Amino acid sequence: MMNKKSNRTILTIEDSGTFRNLIRMTLEFEGFKVIEASDGQSGLDLARRKTPDLIVLDLMMPGLDGLQVCQQLKASPGLQAIPIVLLSSSDDSDDIEACLQHGAQSYLMKPFRPTMLIDVVRQYLPPADTLVPAG
Repeated sequence: MMNKKSNRTILTIEDSGTFRNLIRMTLEFEGFKVIEASDGQSGLDLARRKTPDLIVLDLMMPGLDGLQVCQQLKASPGLQAIPIVLLSSSDDSDDIEACLQHGAQSYLMKPFRPTMLIDVVRQYLPPADTLVPAG
């Protein structure tokens, strides 16, 4: 079995501890380093300090919601290219469309299967052994 250790960091911004734990365990099992924030503002601060490779962002949070966080990330030099996967329990097509218009690459409905999260993350962060060295 391959060593799944990755040097890629994923930031999870999610107000539910239960979902944060599920996301962290799923991604760590796949070898990713996971950093976490429980609200939008601390998530933005962490993104600015750590520059993650991908962000998993809850849509509905108190304070700064996912759309506001997404807008600020996409307006921040050095952060706007980071892929964002939005999570929400809302199946409102207007919410989904707004997320995508504000720069999110993908949208997952809660509850989701861990394999769905891995599939979406792998779409934007393929395994290191599939990357072709530059040069």
